[in-house]
Amino acid sequence: MTSQLRSTLRAVILPSPESHAHDTPTRRLLGELGMEVARADTADHAMELLGAEHTDLLVVDLTNNNANRLLIDSMLDLPESKRPVQVAIFTDASDARLREFRREAAPSEVHVFLRPLHMHGLLNVLRRMERGRTQTAGA
Repeated sequence: MTSQLRSTLRAVILPSPESHAHDTPTRRLLGELGMEVARADTADHAMELLGAEHTDLLVVDLTNNNANRLLIDSMLDLPESKRPVQVAIFTDASDARLREFRREAAPSEVHVFLRPLHMHGLLNVLRRMERGRTQTAGA
């Protein structure tokens, strides 16, 4: 089932480990926009969530965090049908591995956002997702 045919978009977020609060700003934003949001506690947990249901958006915070980087490589082991439609990566430094991942993760569209402007980038992705839903619903 495509995201355009469902009434609610589904998101999985993997915040940085320093984010002990269950309700992160990203989770609040996505929830306020009407998305169904599942928070993963580890990269393995995120993989379980991705494999369980179709996911429209995966948000991964790599800031000062090598453990969450495991999800980047693990996601490539998923069948293309189980990969999220959009992937938003928050980081404090861009690197060659993230550039490679953008190419390898197809059909997922990967966005890398540097802090502190990461939330602005995420908002742009969410706007495009909503425009795509609106255009498909009107067709």
